[in-house]
Amino acid sequence: MLFLKIAEKYLLFLLFFIMLKTLELMMLFLKIAKKRGVVLLLESCATVSQGAILSRIKGNPEADSVKLSLYTMKEMNESLGIEYHGSTEKLQEVYVPKDKLKELPITKEGMVLVNLTGHQAVSVRNQHSGRLIPSNFAVIEPCSQLEPIYLEWFFNKYPECLRQLRVATQGSIVAALSIKMLRELNLELPTIEKQKMIGNMNKVMDRKRRLVNERLQLEEQLLKQLSINYLKEEVQ
Repeated sequence: MLFLKIAEKYLLFLLFFIMLKTLELMMLFLKIAKKRGVVLLLESCATVSQGAILSRIKGNPEADSVKLSLYTMKEMNESLGIEYHGSTEKLQEVYVPKDKLKELPITKEGMVLVNLTGHQAVSVRNQHSGRLIPSNFAVIEPCSQLEPIYLEWFFNKYPECLRQLRVATQGSIVAALSIKMLRELNLELPTIEKQKMIGNMNKVMDRKRRLVNERLQLEEQLLKQLSINYLKEEVQ
């Protein structure tokens, strides 16, 4: 119980620090947010492809194959600071033939993945590198003039981008994005400095969201333990 109280105090301190950092970044952002960027198609500043269809590449564990971990919604939500309510089973893994390994889409830092049905984007974190990307994700590899963390923000939060996504999926029974649509997405491209500022503000907010979720979990554990202890005292 003492550990939970200490952990909660530590998380409160981190939240306060992040709030100050957010204000600082917002002030800096206002200073450089005067010039509008150019508008380009996404395919002109990034390569866009689709993840692997697992049924076509799965190998036999006993054959000449390699075991790979899959990138899933769990990793995406973890990166975005969103609580995951899906399966809590162990890491999902598949076997793939060694001779196909070089052809497969494998996560690396700097990539941006888009969930084609959930319409969410995330820049791949270093701790999630080396995982096989399945076909429910689009794989975007930005060129040097496009910051991955900016593209993540643009796709998830920018009103004009969200409007484009709604228009592209209107009338569809399953509102899934296509690779063609993503390649033709109009992308407003400010200076690298401005992209980094917007992206870093978004990362700070994601970290704050993760800390808030962790704090809530600690409070729930503390309340549960206090309730159990109180009940035992009453029984005795």
